[in-house]
Amino acid sequence: MIIDVSAWTGPWPALVNVPYDVASVRSSLRAYGVERVFMAPLGAAWSANPHLCNPVVYEAAEKYGDIGPVPVIDPTLPTWPAALSKATGHHAVRMIKLLPGYGKYDLAGADELFEEAGRASLVVMVQIRIDDPRRHHPMAQVPDVPARDVVEAAKRHPDLKLVMGGASAATLKGFVEELRGLPGLYADTSQVDGVDSVKMLVDAGIGGKLLFGSHAPVFMPAAAMARVLTDLQEDAAVGIMNDNAAGLLRA
Repeated sequence: MIIDVSAWTGPWPALVNVPYDVASVRSSLRAYGVERVFMAPLGAAWSANPHLCNPVVYEAAEKYGDIGPVPVIDPTLPTWPAALSKATGHHAVRMIKLLPGYGKYDLAGADELFEEAGRASLVVMVQIRIDDPRRHHPMAQVPDVPARDVVEAAKRHPDLKLVMGGASAATLKGFVEELRGLPGLYADTSQVDGVDSVKMLVDAGIGGKLLFGSHAPVFMPAAAMARVLTDLQEDAAVGIMNDNAAGLLRA
């Protein structure tokens, strides 16, 4: 079974003629053998209140048993405790997502949320980037969230499971030691571009910390699959495509 930890649904400025509704994204992933989809609301990135965008993934989980909702929570909003409570009380939620690059907040200010998520045994994905900077509109430049901030959060909260979402290959190569040494720190492969990039990370000893992420519909599922399957031995590929996420997310 292939588990995708980083799919989305909803509109995105760079998407042209790419269907982004729940059914279309799910279908595009199932065509490549993905049987478990963890889906977040893409519209939350540009929303003044990301919590209002979460119903679409909760509804998706009620309609499709293979979709795990990944609500976006903003720790700067006064409603974050209620949004987190809804997530912890939902039978299908295993992970929540933070978008500090779009909410313009520092992860040090999310410590209370991290503590509560850890107590609830929720995984937290911190999105380093959503889109390739080369595709950003000139009037909407969003810099990457510093990966060091995620690493420091993992150090402050050793009992919390944290995932660096959308980090580039170069970024992850710079934090191999931390990924190896911090038991609760993981990364997805959704933006690990470049020849042999995933293989180099596996060879560096962090294959057990990598989780398959398609980043659909922002990116094509085929490219996400190829970057994992092309150059890896079967056991390493199975770990990334299934085993690591299955253990982390109880999927």
